[in-house]
Amino acid sequence: MNRKLKGSLTVFIALIMAAVMTLIFTMAECIRAYELQDFSSEFTDMAVESAFSEYNPYLWTNYKILAVDLGYGTDLIGPSIMEQKTTDYCRYNANMEYGSNYARLIPVGCIAKEYTLLTDDYGQGVVYQGVKAAKDNMASQVIDGIQGNINGINGIEKVSVEKEAENGKNTLDNAKRELAEAKERAANDDDPNTNPGDYPEPEEVEDNPLDAFGVMKEAFSKGILSTVVNVEGISDKQFDLNTFPSHRSLNKGTKAVETGNGISDKALFIDYLLTNYSYYGTDKSHAGMKYEIEYLISGKGTDAQALAAVVEELLLIREAANFTTILHSDSMRNQAKSIAAIIAGFTMNEGIVDLVAVAIMAAWAYVESTLDVRLLLAGGHIPLQKSESQWTSDVWHLSACLDVNTKAKECEGTIGYKEYLMGFLALKSNSTLGMRACDVMEYALHSLDDYKNVKCDNMVFAATIEMEYSADEMFLSLFSNETAFTGYTISKEKNISY
Repeated sequence: MNRKLKGSLTVFIALIMAAVMTLIFTMAECIRAYELQDFSSEFTDMAVESAFSEYNPYLWTNYKILAVDLGYGTDLIGPSIMEQKTTDYCRYNANMEYGSNYARLIPVGCIAKEYTLLTDDYGQGVVYQGVKAAKDNMASQVIDGIQGNINGINGIEKVSVEKEAENGKNTLDNAKRELAEAKERAANDDDPNTNPGDYPEPEEVEDNPLDAFGVMKEAFSKGILSTVVNVEGISDKQFDLNTFPSHRSLNKGTKAVETGNGISDKALFIDYLLTNYSYYGTDKSHAGMKYEIEYLISGKGTDAQALAAVVEELLLIREAANFTTILHSDSMRNQAKSIAAIIAGFTMNEGIVDLVAVAIMAAWAYVESTLDVRLLLAGGHIPLQKSESQWTSDVWHLSACLDVNTKAKECEGTIGYKEYLMGFLALKSNSTLGMRACDVMEYALHSLDDYKNVKCDNMVFAATIEMEYSADEMFLSLFSNETAFTGYTISKEKNISY
């Protein structure tokens, strides 16, 4: 026999239950509101980081620079594509089918409130990332070593060695011309007391150092590289400087750039450049310039011109250092004076003989410097300041040094071409180096079909991204159809930088 169970609910209990349910639903909605904040932060982080994961792979692989091309392969300028991509990533993560959006949060849109481009503040983005990259792999003692090399190279006082040699040579040539004219007058006048034989004949040495200097100087004027390297192996790449970031009007970002201009930052940035950019004698297979470091130093429009400009700087430093070595060596000075006494003795003018002696010393220093540069470009090493025992050329036979294959003696424990490049880079401001680094990278990118439209002043490496979300209420409407609450609007910001 079935019995029916009867139940009843008093009005008092019903009122209590309504109050309890209202409390429960209100608490549930409060918890959901808290979760919406948590979800919005999570979705924003994932979306922005996903967008910034699309950095240019070529720049990272070859130059250790992280930046997103805002054009994404097109010529579109500005952050609109990145904003749309970030929104799409966020919607994917918020989709119930693909993501984990149990709170029913809807991404509405994205805006890049602030962003920084690689070229902002004269390429400080490159400087910042370069210093950061170098810091990860460099100890303080290495920084000190770099700074020591820079100070040593740039501490050499440059003197006008070539001018000294030319002045002495011109003085001697003028004296010879005046002697020839005097002899001619003596031969043609009617004065029996004057005779051409009364004038001394100029003497010569087997290999006049000033003549060797003149031959080498003339060769330099025709093409400086042909006197120090085999020009057949020199790159012939040319660039249109007017298209480079350092020469054109640039797009500007809206976010301030973090900069560092301390001595250690300078050393770190130089190390970064020498590690990641190509220069003469390296085998980095970059698509762009062959001598990138030389371009950073000179800013010239061809590889050959950039290398030639650095070679000229090398010669100036080596000439000054070698001239100082001669001046401090009694033996070397005496050799120069002996030759001067022979070839200028006919003047019987001690002042002219001394001037010619200085010219011979300058010519000697010039030729020795050429041998030094040849050795440096071949990968060899020389001291900042040579001793007499480290000397290569013989002042009595300087013509033997005209052959491009003749080099200075290798000296162990000294510095090479890379260390000299350190010194030259140190003389340039971070602004100049930063912008020229952008030139180098953009030229390399444009050498590849996939990156023809990429511009360094449209590449972002830091940004403040704001995401907008909306959400409906879920629990409050269960007990009221006339609630004034219409839903949630949430904004989240994320600062991101490589």
